[in-house]
Amino acid sequence: YIVATEPLGAERAAALITNNAAVTDINWVIDYFRRSSDHRLLFGGRVSYSGIDPLGTRRATRARMLKVFPQLADTRIDFAWGGLVDITLNRAPHFGRLEPDVYFVQGFSGHGIALTGIAGKLLAETISGTHDRFDVFARIKHRDFPGGPALRRPALVLAMLWYRLRDLL
Repeated sequence: YIVATEPLGAERAAALITNNAAVTDINWVIDYFRRSSDHRLLFGGRVSYSGIDPLGTRRATRARMLKVFPQLADTRIDFAWGGLVDITLNRAPHFGRLEPDVYFVQGFSGHGIALTGIAGKLLAETISGTHDRFDVFARIKHRDFPGGPALRRPALVLAMLWYRLRDLL
């Protein structure tokens, strides 16, 4: 889920992230943030594997944002949104070929903003005839989620509860 604050003004936004980088933490259930061109803070994190939004996207994500940026307590959230995330068991993106000249890349596990640019470059290299770097990722082994479709969602919920607990320790 992601929220966008009201415009903060150039000076206040720059005080939050001085080098205008996109930032993520090192937790398993990550939070990530960056400034927008109109001087908002974009802050994302948290996930729901149930297919519904029981957390209240705006409220829950704002609370996490305020743990990182308590100085934004007086700041309005103008936008909040969420969507589906494709996740692999090992959290590594899944690169492959369906046919000799048909390629796919999926399973960015919440790191799509950072990794899709790299994936696009490697796809372009591969289409142009240089496939060595693409093949490094294509050799990573991926497994189906255990339990098949019937147990997929309950298993994900339990696994993510475990990882959230790990992040708290």
